[in-house]
Amino acid sequence: MFYLSQIVVESLKGLCYANPGLTLLENDKVVYQSNVDEIARKQVTLVAGGGAGHEPAHAAFVGPSMLTAAVTGQVFASPSAGQILTALRAVRSPHGTLVIIKNYTGDCLHFGLATERAKAEGMKVEIVIVGEDVAVGREKGGLVGRRGLAGTILVHKVAGALAAKGATLEQVRHAAQYVASNIATIGVGLDHCHVPGSSSFASLADGEIELGMGIHNEPGYRKTSLPPLRTLVGSMLDTMLDTTDPDRFYLPLDFSKDRVALLVNNLGGTPALELGVVVKEATEHLVSLSNREAVIKAIRTAAEHVIAAEPDITSYDTLVGDGDCGHTLKQGANAVLAALPTLPFHTASQLILSLSDILDANMGGTSSALYCIFLNALAAGLKISTAHDGVATASVWGGGLEVALRALERYTPARPGDRTVIDALAPFVETFVATRSIAEAVHRAREGAEATRKMKARLGRASYVSDESVIGAAVPDAGAWGFVALVSGLKAGLEARRD
Repeated sequence: MFYLSQIVVESLKGLCYANPGLTLLENDKVVYQSNVDEIARKQVTLVAGGGAGHEPAHAAFVGPSMLTAAVTGQVFASPSAGQILTALRAVRSPHGTLVIIKNYTGDCLHFGLATERAKAEGMKVEIVIVGEDVAVGREKGGLVGRRGLAGTILVHKVAGALAAKGATLEQVRHAAQYVASNIATIGVGLDHCHVPGSSSFASLADGEIELGMGIHNEPGYRKTSLPPLRTLVGSMLDTMLDTTDPDRFYLPLDFSKDRVALLVNNLGGTPALELGVVVKEATEHLVSLSNREAVIKAIRTAAEHVIAAEPDITSYDTLVGDGDCGHTLKQGANAVLAALPTLPFHTASQLILSLSDILDANMGGTSSALYCIFLNALAAGLKISTAHDGVATASVWGGGLEVALRALERYTPARPGDRTVIDALAPFVETFVATRSIAEAVHRAREGAEATRKMKARLGRASYVSDESVIGAAVPDAGAWGFVALVSGLKAGLEARRD
């Protein structure tokens, strides 16, 4: 029992032995930076704390550009107002002190009382309460609100760095509150933790996990069998970011422009080796969400460019063809726009195949066949090239485009110089393969389309028109012009994403 009653103090002593720049006030379990007087003269000071059992929080985060002091209670128990007041007195600064705590009733009451007592003594003190756990939704959270989890540490870091730069108390408080209001976290437990000194211990079944489990063994929102890690991480992130869930959606993110910081925390039961894989899966899932928005933007812009170009395409095709090319391409573009919300974005090859199916069902005619052959071959090339890691780099896209062009050549005799879509498509593919630059590829495609103004028609309906009439019309091939509109839209959409 002596060990259990002294474990928190003994641990804090060990922390200070390992970090000579820290000082321990043993009776109150307060750890602070040893040069606190120098720090307090220069800047706002920061205090945090809570129950023990969540190490390294919070004492191990005392240091430069982080916390000035931390106060620790017993295991899973808030420190008393008296302990907290000792910490506030130890770091008293003419610039003021910011208190950062997790949203638990005991912490809020004890830190709140200590803050008010400090103000009564003439100190400048502000408090920020962090509650960012999405496992407790709005309905269940009620008046209590969300629990505070690892996001609190990110608030420490931002506030600490800003304070070290000399910001005012109000500026530091505002930044801390802004960060706290824009965090979402979720946890998962492979089992319940054991509280030292407690005789009761509930365990999960073999192979079972609990999504949303709290840091004090509070129940989560669902128990389920352990899925593959990629599935588990994706499910957790999707829960945090699902805009259709009114109970748990807290972050109005726009992945087309917002920048996101990813924080991955270990509750203590995951080896560092495995945690690295968690970081990898979480990062790639977030990147895929970001890329999805970029791809949607590019596809939408490409379709809109084709629709906008329809009058010109129709005019060109009417002069030297049967006049249906513009309407056919517009039908395909409108079908793609209508299907955008339901397109699969898990892999590039799946997306391309779905686009091919949409065009096949909605366009018809020669244009449909040419585009669908090209897209199906592109999807096959992408699937082979991304089989190892699933990443479709510019090099992979270049290889896929080259495979698609060679496949198309097996089914049509059209080659550059025949006044067809190939006059724009071939230079686009060849240039992208050589340069990995879509801007340069679009430029070459446009040059190819423009060159068809002076070409004799060797294939298609235009081949039935006299050479004099075709060349005399001085218009580009309608199919080639439609392809230029398409890839110009892709380029514009991708550039808008980068801006």
